[in-house]
Amino acid sequence: MLSESNRLSVLQALKDGQLNVTAVVERTGLSQALVSKHLKVLNIAGLIQRKPIGNLVYYQVVDKGVFKLMTQAEKLIISAHQEKINAINSNI
Repeated sequence: MLSESNRLSVLQALKDGQLNVTAVVERTGLSQALVSKHLKVLNIAGLIQRKPIGNLVYYQVVDKGVFKLMTQAEKLIISAHQEKINAINSNI
């Protein structure tokens, strides 16, 4: 669920609170169709929830802990990348 970069962008856009599709499109620069697709997938997975308000539907992250998970994953990826660079440099 968290391996798709566009999905991560959508989640990041929702970090500060609920937004409608148009606002997510504006924050991510992704197309409306792509944002809608990822919002649907994230909703099905239970990471976000839909909240109809009047004529609009707003989306919000269910558990803000997902951002800690994303940050930790990013740190692990950076660390692994740095280890590879160090290994290559030590062989030169």
